[in-house]
Amino acid sequence: MNVGLFFGSFNPIHNGHINIAQDILDSGEVDEIWMVLSPKSPDKNLILDVFSRYSLMQIALDNMHNIEISKIEFDMPTPNYTYHTLIKLSKKFPKIHFKIIMGQDNYDKINSWKEYKFIIDNYKIIIYPREKKNQNNNFKLYDISSSDIRNKIRKNISIKGLVPERVEKEILKKKFYIK
Repeated sequence: MNVGLFFGSFNPIHNGHINIAQDILDSGEVDEIWMVLSPKSPDKNLILDVFSRYSLMQIALDNMHNIEISKIEFDMPTPNYTYHTLIKLSKKFPKIHFKIIMGQDNYDKINSWKEYKFIIDNYKIIIYPREKKNQNNNFKLYDISSSDIRNKIRKNISIKGLVPERVEKEILKKKFYIK
């Protein structure tokens, strides 16, 4: 079985994430996608705690087929890097062929990642576009970012259509990202 690993802080999960995952599933590259929720990214200061982000992901992915949320990184020591997670997953699921899903922006700087040679030598990388200038012909560009969504919420600007409706309601109800 081929599983695409879509790593991220998903802060918050949005329609771009979901559409990218569905496009990759539809392409036949993978049988399933595991969205690997990072409790704390080595290069990001997260605003919302991991359990709230996990809850939003559960709401967003409730009716999605072949897309799962992975909590594999929740109990891993920090700092945790992608290659640590890949080693752990490969040992835990030796019969699964893992592929990495990442945006062109991350791929462009992969040589700055810890153990990047191990990653590119051992895993196929599925790249999706993040900017108009580096459009990948295989996948559509979804011009949505979590940071833009957080900024809109702080400025009391509607996020309708950027996140699933139930996620929007939960964010507003719990007052996530207001401060």
